[in-house]
Amino acid sequence: MTTTERRLYLYLRLLDNQIVSKQELVNKFKVTPRAIQRDISQLRQTIAELQLPQEIVYLPQERGFCLNSEQHQLNRQEILVIIKTLLASRSLNSAEMAATIDGLLGLIHSDDRAQIEPLIKNERFFYQPLQHQRPLLDKIWALSHCIATKQTLQIDYQRQHAEHITRQILPQALIFSEFYFYLISYSPKHNSSLLYRVDRISDYQVLGHQIQRDYKDRFQEGVFRQKIQFMYPGQPIQVKFRFWGIVEAALDRLPTGKIIAAFAADSQPEAISPQLQPSRNGSVIISAEVYGERGILMWFLSQGAKVQVLAPTTLVTQLQTELTKIQARYQPEATH
Repeated sequence: MTTTERRLYLYLRLLDNQIVSKQELVNKFKVTPRAIQRDISQLRQTIAELQLPQEIVYLPQERGFCLNSEQHQLNRQEILVIIKTLLASRSLNSAEMAATIDGLLGLIHSDDRAQIEPLIKNERFFYQPLQHQRPLLDKIWALSHCIATKQTLQIDYQRQHAEHITRQILPQALIFSEFYFYLISYSPKHNSSLLYRVDRISDYQVLGHQIQRDYKDRFQEGVFRQKIQFMYPGQPIQVKFRFWGIVEAALDRLPTGKIIAAFAADSQPEAISPQLQPSRNGSVIISAEVYGERGILMWFLSQGAKVQVLAPTTLVTQLQTELTKIQARYQPEATH
């Protein structure tokens, strides 16, 4: 093995977070300790010249060398959580999901990989991607670049029921929610922000002209995420409802939500416990700001009898109308 190959082997061992003994290398390559020391010195010099955020250090207790990095390196706990979250999202097709997971596993020590792989083996084997099966990684990266450089786009988009449209837009943000990635864009034609599912963008091209917007009109995805439900946009509204379910779950779903009253099972006012959950069969009244009525209506319907909408009255009316339609589905004549 040549000197270059020997040094490459050493560096790859260090990158794998292994502690490398000088004597081990001497025995493996049948060279002198001085030759191994020159290898280490040369690697240190190369790292310094390339200004890499790394340093080869000697660990006296371990009697070996390791590679320290000034950058945070993902550990096995973080890698496991990221992979579990990715698998649960079902957001990538099978090929992109496999490549992403393998890439994440490649960032940690081989011993750590051996511990993680059995923990995700069953989920990987039975992984079921979404129906569209389209590759997304390259498209997401390209659209992100357009957002950063404020490039106007013309997109070809497939709506529901296979309807195709063409739009000129200014992309503002990318958000993941409820299985899908969404491109949030400003439309000068509608003078509003519209949402497009990334997998339904069949083609796009960068336009030469710019769409200028004032800084005060910038899109704030952090605020948007707190108020949006099921990615149905709309004007901000204040909703108020009485809730008999798990309060923590409701506040997790509605980050802007605030408890404004609590009641015991006999509907008498009750002090709210530190856990925010009233006594058994008790309830709370929650107020929250959300975008539009359609998305929050879907969540209210999912809660069944655990929720009573109090305001706004237009939402109460919509909910009553929807409940009437649901009941009609179960009438005897509806089954024929």
